[in-house]
Amino acid sequence: MVSSLLNQVFSNEMDWAEFNSMSRRWTRRRVAGVSLLICPFWFLAQLTFNLSLKYTTVTSNTILSSASSLFTFLVALVFLGEKFTWVKLISVLLCMGGTIIVSLGDSETGLRSIASNPVLGDILALLSAGFYAVYITLIRKKLPGEDDSESGRASMAQFLGFLGLFNILIFLPVVLVIDFAKLEPFNTLTWKQVGLIVGKGLLDNVLSDYLWAKAVLLTSTTVATAGLTIQVPLAAIVDSVTGNAPHLLDYIGAAAVMVGFAGINIPSEACSGTKEANLELENGNLEPSGQEGLSARLIGRKLAISDLISLAGEWKRSD
Repeated sequence: MVSSLLNQVFSNEMDWAEFNSMSRRWTRRRVAGVSLLICPFWFLAQLTFNLSLKYTTVTSNTILSSASSLFTFLVALVFLGEKFTWVKLISVLLCMGGTIIVSLGDSETGLRSIASNPVLGDILALLSAGFYAVYITLIRKKLPGEDDSESGRASMAQFLGFLGLFNILIFLPVVLVIDFAKLEPFNTLTWKQVGLIVGKGLLDNVLSDYLWAKAVLLTSTTVATAGLTIQVPLAAIVDSVTGNAPHLLDYIGAAAVMVGFAGINIPSEACSGTKEANLELENGNLEPSGQEGLSARLIGRKLAISDLISLAGEWKRSD
C-alpha cells in the first residue's frame, strides 16, 4: 500500500511539473524588457547592411555578410556553450564558400557596379554581420527555448511586436530630423515605393523574421543562420523554372551550401559522443538527461525509499 502511494505521488510530481511549465507564461513586461535589450542591435544590423550597399558592390556586400555564419558560430561557442566539432566548422565554411562562389559568378556575368567608397562599404558589411551575430545570440540566450520547462514560455509574436514598437519610439525622431534637414525628404517617395516598403516589411521583417526567430529557439543560432543560405539553391531552382539557366558556378555554390547545411545539422554527439560516453561509463559518471534522466532519478528515489521500508519491516520483525 505504501509503495503504491509513493508511485502515485511521484507520478503526480511529473504531471505537476509539466502543468507548471505550461502555466508559467512570461508577462508582457518581461517580454518587452528583452525586446528593448535586443532592439538596438537589430536596428544597427539592418542599418549597416543597407548602408554598405550604398558604398560598395552587391558582390562585396554578399560575400562579407556571409561571415555572419562564422561570427554566430564563434559567439555561440563562447556565450552559449555550443560544442565545437570540426564537422560543424567545416560545414559553416562550406555555407560561406557556396555563397561567395555564387556571388563571384554573378559579378562576372552581370553588370559591374561602381563602388563609391568600397572600404567604408566593406567595413559596414562586416559590422552588419557582427551585429547580426550579437542579436541572434541574445535571442537564444534571453528567450526560453521550446523545450525549456524551467524558464516558462514567451510569446514570439509579442517579442517581435515590442521590437517594432521600440524601433518606432526610439528611432522615429531620428527619421524626422533627417526629413526636416532635407537629407532624405519623405515627399520624394512615390506611392509605388511606399507600397513596396510596406510589402517588404510585412513579408521580410514580419513573417520571415517570425519563422526565423522560432527556428533559433527550436534549433540553434548556427543552424538558423546557416539556414538563411538555403536561398542560394532555391534561387537556382527558381532561375531554372523561369527559363534563366544558372551557370556552373551557381550549381557548385548551391551544392556547397546544401552539403554545409546538412553537416551543421549533424548532432555533436554523433561526432564525439561515443568516446565521451565510454569514458563516462568507465568512470561511473554517466547521468541521463532530459525526460529519461528525470524518470531514472525518480525510479532511483522510489527504489531507495522502498528499500528503507523493507529494511524497517525486517528490523521490526527481528525485534
